[in-house]
Amino acid sequence: MKLLLSFIFILAALCGFSQEATTQPGILPVLYINVYESGTETFNDEIISANLDHKEYFKGVYWLETNGCSWIEDPEAENLGSRENPLPLQIKARGNYTRVAFAKKPFKIKLDSKQAMLGLSKSKHFALLAHADDSHGYLNNFTGFNLGKRIGLPWTPSVRPLELYINGDYRGLYFLTESVRVEKDRVNITELLDNEQNSDLVSGGYLVELDNYDEPEDIQLRITEKYCAGKWHNPYIRVSFKEPESYSDLQRAFITQQFNAINDGAETCDRDDVVWSYIDLDDAARYYLVREIMSDSESYIQSTYLFRDRGEGQKWHFSPLWDFGQSFTSTARTDLFVNHAKLGTTWLLSWMQNEKFMNKVRETWIWFMQNCYDGLEKDIDDFESSIAEAAKRDAARWKNVPLPSDSRAEPVCDNSDIESKAIFAKNFLNDKINWMKSIYGDYASLPKTDEPERDDTPAAMLPEFIQVSVYEMSDTSTGTGYEEYYTLQGLKTNSPRPGNLYIIVTPEGASKRIF
Repeated sequence: MKLLLSFIFILAALCGFSQEATTQPGILPVLYINVYESGTETFNDEIISANLDHKEYFKGVYWLETNGCSWIEDPEAENLGSRENPLPLQIKARGNYTRVAFAKKPFKIKLDSKQAMLGLSKSKHFALLAHADDSHGYLNNFTGFNLGKRIGLPWTPSVRPLELYINGDYRGLYFLTESVRVEKDRVNITELLDNEQNSDLVSGGYLVELDNYDEPEDIQLRITEKYCAGKWHNPYIRVSFKEPESYSDLQRAFITQQFNAINDGAETCDRDDVVWSYIDLDDAARYYLVREIMSDSESYIQSTYLFRDRGEGQKWHFSPLWDFGQSFTSTARTDLFVNHAKLGTTWLLSWMQNEKFMNKVRETWIWFMQNCYDGLEKDIDDFESSIAEAAKRDAARWKNVPLPSDSRAEPVCDNSDIESKAIFAKNFLNDKINWMKSIYGDYASLPKTDEPERDDTPAAMLPEFIQVSVYEMSDTSTGTGYEEYYTLQGLKTNSPRPGNLYIIVTPEGASKRIF
């Protein structure tokens, strides 16, 4: 039966190869990936096991057929490789909960050479998102990313739907997505090397993620969250290192100093507005508005990325958007989503007591809704129309499939009735927008406004210990009393202990580490 179903699905996909079929609705590109046992032509089916629970790469090959899809934004999107001449790649499972709880897994792929797959930014790195937990017609990420592009965040990933075969097995409807990476056409900041020791370089560029999963201490910073409002808080703020992946002591000291400064402000509701010398206020407001409109109850506690470029005058930016898996929260349809975020929302409730932040949110809201929001519903309709037939095939593929052995396992969501899903999403958004008008302003009754001026709060000075050269020496003395001592977490101390590791700033400006 499995072979028969696979054959039927292959025929359905192949119908898109003919010239006549390119005008039919519901035709999507098809990505084929084969993973083999080492040195053989035998398929390694561990990659498609329902119980695949690791993130190790498998080597394989791929080819991509565009099927002449007229809806692809880039008319130059082209086939890549072929069945006869496939191209090399590596593939692994990605995600945390979605990796172990669903038989339909999300994947990360690393190509052997950079490609502009289906017109996306040219890179080796892409994600194949399964959205097995999206019961809203695959509109969670699509709508959130659409809003991010409209509101003008620094960079928001683009997505292309396709159908996926791995080792000849039809895996259903997937979403080829630009991975979050430091690259020219993605997070466009200065690249920073792992374990950088040069104090002139360690101020940037960083890409980090606020997460709710504990990672090893060498790739994650954990600090106790401070706050002035709210009832739900995680014990720690977890700052996971994405790029670079491995920090020197100096890099870790800088990151810790930065996030401690931001965290300290939350304890007083940032009454002195120091936080906006570390965080870009405009992007913070825009990021919040997207998350609020989407009513995403896991915002700010996981899949929340920030970046910082190198040098004086730079700040942390809330961007790029990622993972709207808990969007359209029913209880937040006419309420602030923070009131329904049971895992907490790092700093946000405290910032909502801050006058400068809320004023920026209101003026950005008025401008955005007056100038940029219209057209979203059409985009939703066009997207849902393009995937409707593939969504039915996906639902048939995953109906009654045995679940993974993980105790939290769930069946793949059925999105075969795309039309009803689109209606739900549009009605939800209309209800949410109308409610937000009562909180942030009735934009329709106000004169049309221009885009708000960017906040001109000066960036915080770089900490002294990275403004000067660093060298190592063995010393157990506590100095002459004229030095300033900083821990490797960037905290100043008046009582250094002999034998410990510190960063010392002398009156001459020289900095040194002692053991």
